[in-house]
Amino acid sequence: MAITASDQPHGPRIAVLMTCHNRRETTLDCLRALAAQAEFRAEDLFLVDDGSRDGTGRAVLDLLPQADVIEGDGTLFWNGGMRLAWERANAAATNYDWYFWLNDDVELLPHALEGMLADAEQSRDERGAVICAGSTISRLPEGEVTYGGHFRPEPLRRPLRMRLAIPDGAPQKVDTISGNAVLVSAAAFERLGSLDPMFEHIYGDLDYGLRAGAAGVPCVLAGKPVGYCAANPVAGSSLDPALSRLARLRARWREAGAIHGRDWRRFVARHSRSPLTRLGHRLSPYVRILLDRPHQ
Repeated sequence: MAITASDQPHGPRIAVLMTCHNRRETTLDCLRALAAQAEFRAEDLFLVDDGSRDGTGRAVLDLLPQADVIEGDGTLFWNGGMRLAWERANAAATNYDWYFWLNDDVELLPHALEGMLADAEQSRDERGAVICAGSTISRLPEGEVTYGGHFRPEPLRRPLRMRLAIPDGAPQKVDTISGNAVLVSAAAFERLGSLDPMFEHIYGDLDYGLRAGAAGVPCVLAGKPVGYCAANPVAGSSLDPALSRLARLRARWREAGAIHGRDWRRFVARHSRSPLTRLGHRLSPYVRILLDRPHQ
């Protein structure tokens, strides 16, 4: 059944940017929670259906007929899909005040967008630029923070070592962001542009936050968690503690040749200060496995 708004929201115009692939029910659950946000307008949703074969795009239009559903060919992945959604929103007739990145596996909490907007507004710089990330939490273990903002405890010595920020009730400055639920002001977009096409799937969000910091754009974490989102599973990966060292090394070798590995190497090359540091970051996953140390 289509969702229709009884009253058009007032206030800033927010373009919601999403991309999805073959998880229709998860996407629809996300959109139902989004539609309950008072600031949301269905015509401001720009969703890339990247070659889904499960009818996701059609189901989205059945639920929100005014949404702009953009067809992809299945090769865009997260970074490419979000770039395409952003291009469509930027080309629209509406002059948007904000762009809201939203992963389709996030279920927003009531009033989440309202809280993010309030925290972002008070954190803008003199030209109106700000990026505000929202923390997501797991259902089990209850309330564990899964994504959001990140600190770099040792930015000079270990520039890519990051620690997940925990919301403390007020907006707090962070060094970069995960792209699960993020508000980007129009002024920040004007200064930074879109996600970098150098990245295929991941790390474009972390890169965007680091570029924001270099450009003097404030990057903050909202004071309260904004939604539920489970952490990515580690079963069968090089991070799976149930596997033997040899199995984890083999998994890491496979991962290094896949899309995530390619994006990691690009991210390391951009944000490391020296060839020796870059080499260290590329070798560190193997060293941790050999020493049986947890991922950090």
